[in-house]
Amino acid sequence: MPIKRLEDIEREKHLEKRDKVVDDINYVVDSVFKKPKREEGIIWTVLKFLLWLVLLVTVVNFILGNIWLVKFFVRELFLG
Repeated sequence: MPIKRLEDIEREKHLEKRDKVVDDINYVVDSVFKKPKREEGIIWTVLKFLLWLVLLVTVVNFILGNIWLVKFFVRELFLG
């Protein structure tokens, strides 16, 4: 068994203490910045699908409505 000096023992204690502090800090950082996993139920999935569907219909309606208005005003103003 090797002979340990007092400095070696103090260094080992310091390293163990530092490792414990680093582990505690990592635990806290992971707890704060990590999003908790949420169980997605069937209701949440259906609501997301319906929201995307309503958004898609609104965008398509806006685009097609603008095209119809342009055709209407061009026909009324320039063609007669």
